[in-house]
Amino acid sequence: MLEKFIKKDRNEELERILEEKNVEEHAKNLLQGILYKIEVSYKDYKNATQTETTEEKYIEELLKNIEKKCDKIMTINLRDKIEDEEIQKELEEKKYYIANNEIICYPIEKKILYAIEKQSNTKRIVNNKYGIITIPLSNLINTGKNIDRIEVLRDFNGWSWATIKNELENIKANLVYQTLKILLGEEFLNSWTIDTDGIIDYVQFLKEELTQKFGEEISKEIYNQLSKIALINSVEEDIEAKDNILEQLKKLEKESEIFKNTKENITKITEYKKEISKEIKDIETILSQESKLKEEYERRNKDVPIHQKIFSIKVLKQQLNEKKQRLLNEIEEKNYMLNPVNYLNEKEKIEKQKEMLETIKYTEKQKEQLIIEFEKSFLQCFKILVEKENEQEEITKLVYKLRYFMLLPFDLKRNIKDVEELNDIIEEIEKKLTKLAINKKVIVNLPTEVMSHVFKTRIIKLEELYFEIIKEAEKYYVQIFDENVSEDKLEIRPTEKMKINKKTKIFI
Repeated sequence: MLEKFIKKDRNEELERILEEKNVEEHAKNLLQGILYKIEVSYKDYKNATQTETTEEKYIEELLKNIEKKCDKIMTINLRDKIEDEEIQKELEEKKYYIANNEIICYPIEKKILYAIEKQSNTKRIVNNKYGIITIPLSNLINTGKNIDRIEVLRDFNGWSWATIKNELENIKANLVYQTLKILLGEEFLNSWTIDTDGIIDYVQFLKEELTQKFGEEISKEIYNQLSKIALINSVEEDIEAKDNILEQLKKLEKESEIFKNTKENITKITEYKKEISKEIKDIETILSQESKLKEEYERRNKDVPIHQKIFSIKVLKQQLNEKKQRLLNEIEEKNYMLNPVNYLNEKEKIEKQKEMLETIKYTEKQKEQLIIEFEKSFLQCFKILVEKENEQEEITKLVYKLRYFMLLPFDLKRNIKDVEELNDIIEEIEKKLTKLAINKKVIVNLPTEVMSHVFKTRIIKLEELYFEIIKEAEKYYVQIFDENVSEDKLEIRPTEKMKINKKTKIFI
């Protein structure tokens, strides 16, 4: 009864919000349908993903996003055309268009929900001190969050769980976001994605959290890989971003060439420093004598347009003092560079930045390998989580999280479980986690090979799973099922204590 009242309140709240907006009737009906489908699917979604966000909290955030960020929502038929070519082009590519708190969308529930989430993100969530990485990393995390928010509607329908890869707006961003969510937790990423203008340095928090949990070396690896993935994602999504990065890369390449010829560069720095010192001395001479100051004032004002004249000696004096300070700062910088240790540090810094930006020239194979290395780093961390865990409830969560990770799309053809380069480390983790779960009486004593199939099942509620080993024509097969669903039988290797044709519950 209480649940019915809560659902009624949600619908009434949505109606109240929409009354104050410019939302046409068809869009209102679609939004009501979205709300209903989320309510139907959320329990399965929560089980499969082990999300910490309750259904009530999820819907509360959705309604808040509509109220704050969506002043107008309009749907148009797939066959209809809009006069504005830019809007029409974006509609054809993405199925939605957003601008100035307005959404135009084809009547597709998943796309409307995605447009609402995209409209609501805070754009720049990485501190400016990270330079060229700031916007790409912000976009990568925000896009991952948007995709994450529509998963309950996209992949769950109240009785099954399926991910259609070509329905994902960005497979790479989704994979990165879900990987970080397992490592760092929802609370961290939720706080990060609602940050305003990157004021709080969440990247530094990320590094510190990873270092504390998994060590400094792997923290550096993950941040480096994450930055490169963000750059690649940025240029794939935006041509202008690519042009900007290429321009930055050219500049770094020139600087790198200068630093390579150390002797010549040091000579240039020394000569330039002498020129600056002479200029400072000349300014000091002018400032120290009223006659020189007056001469300089007259010289600068001679034959120049009125708008370029210096209107008093006092102003000239101020300008000369400001220039002197700028030149003194330059001398300080040059002295810093003439220190051999500082010179080498600056040279190394430029090389690292250049190497980072050269990521945008990667081949498709190199891009794929980068993602694989990122996921290998994640799996090393996950192995540490398994090795440190002792609590039954947390072990069960690790089983769910590994299963969820295995079923994440890697590309349009494969899920993580299908990526051969990850097989060895995944198998090692499966064995460790299975042994731990058996020892801590989370699951029954069963062959690791059987549990390996559990980590790949899409049957949502793992605690309800049974397995049965069948022998047919001298071959052995395992079948995983619950009360309602059974999966295809899979061949396994026989063991001495293997029980045949016995239905056994997996979780204790």
